[in-house]
Amino acid sequence: VKYTSRPCFITCILSRLPAPFILILTMASYRCLFARKFRSIVVLLIGALMLVSMASAQSKAVTTTAVPGALLSRDTWLRTWVRVDDSFFTKHERNLFEESVGVHFRDLEGAHELFVNGVKVGTGGVFSPYKSARAEVFRHKVPVGTLKKGEWNELLFHIHHEAGKGGFLGEAPFIMNYFMECVLEGPWEVSSTALSPGPSLKVQPTATSFATFRESNRVLGRAEQFHGQSLSPADAYAKMRSTPDLAVDLLLAEPLIAQPTHFSFDTRGRLWVTQYRQYPYPAGVTMISRDKYYRSHYDRVPPAPPNHDRGADIVSIHESTKHDGVYDKHTVFQDGLNMANSALRAFGGVWVMNPPYLLFYPDANGTDKPDGPPVVHLAGFGLEDTHSVGNGIILGPDGWIYGVHGSTSSSRVTRPGFDSGDSAAVHFEGCMVWRYNPKTREYDIFSEGSGNPFGLEFDGDGRMYSGHNGGNTPRLALRPRGHLPEARRRSR
Repeated sequence: VKYTSRPCFITCILSRLPAPFILILTMASYRCLFARKFRSIVVLLIGALMLVSMASAQSKAVTTTAVPGALLSRDTWLRTWVRVDDSFFTKHERNLFEESVGVHFRDLEGAHELFVNGVKVGTGGVFSPYKSARAEVFRHKVPVGTLKKGEWNELLFHIHHEAGKGGFLGEAPFIMNYFMECVLEGPWEVSSTALSPGPSLKVQPTATSFATFRESNRVLGRAEQFHGQSLSPADAYAKMRSTPDLAVDLLLAEPLIAQPTHFSFDTRGRLWVTQYRQYPYPAGVTMISRDKYYRSHYDRVPPAPPNHDRGADIVSIHESTKHDGVYDKHTVFQDGLNMANSALRAFGGVWVMNPPYLLFYPDANGTDKPDGPPVVHLAGFGLEDTHSVGNGIILGPDGWIYGVHGSTSSSRVTRPGFDSGDSAAVHFEGCMVWRYNPKTREYDIFSEGSGNPFGLEFDGDGRMYSGHNGGNTPRLALRPRGHLPEARRRSR
């Protein structure tokens, strides 16, 4: 090789030499290190040797494996790249699409940590002392700004297990935003030596990559919720501002209450709060399918209390014993409920909207302890989409109990213990206001329309209001649809 030969040619020669010859050549090169005429070629030889050595070690350490599939090494690094759908970067007034991005998976044997483009986005299980997290469902949220549009985004799992087989033993993980998903099933890079988390790539990797997205339909499950940075209740309250004609007070805060969806007052001025902690997945049932709008099908209908699958929902009572607006007495009326979203004290007890049921807990003497098990007055409210179920019960000026029903659920309402065996259920799909007369047991569809209503209220003139999650309609005035033929679809 001449003095002026190119480094790539030297590298090519070195890559074909056996390791002992490379070692001898390196040692001989050092003896010539101070000979001026050989100094440059020695530098080239050493540099090429290092490159060949690194490439050789990397090629031996990194191979490919199928995911899902068993891993035998105690510590394994799995890596792939994904070019996400452009919808992941769609701008929205609530940043709906970027904020909803997550990597979802279950049946991962072992403890793990996940990096996306070098950013650690989640962990599961315990590395030491070892604890597997296979029984858990994970949704690791990808922070806004982590993914790069049009580039190949790196996903790197570090998985540790003590004995037997580790890795994804069920389904492959998938990445999704609000509507679109990519199932990461196929070849991944695998290594038993540590791989360093890195940034996205401009050029598509040859060994493993994914870019096929579809409308989201993979089965989801209850996962630990992502909690970002937050202020204390007092600090959050201090930052709140209102218009001059409104006043804001701090009444209740976490951890005393969580995920409240409804409050009402009883005749003693006490505040009743329904805490929808079980949301979004019902306890005791298994999702078997869903569509991109999160309309799901489960393997069975959850039974009604008291023989129900215990969930995390709570109906609590809060009282200001000094009548100064400070709630200093707190009582749990019912806990362990499963998809309870609103409660109302009326007619000698407490009514709880707990889809698929409207329940009545008798409490004639007002002790806040039920006189007996709850009575199912209505059944058949859908659970397809738990953020659009029957909800928001309130006592109307006519003595009926009113509630609303969301956009992506259906209902086939019956009255257990009252309807005859051949009675047809009252069927409805989508948004509507319903009402129920506890004395006559009449059930009526009062009005329909709006956009996924949650909550209901009457003003002093008996006018009904609700709102929805469209973001541009803070209130809706509703009126009965008695002139429509469907208004006569009433159970008597």
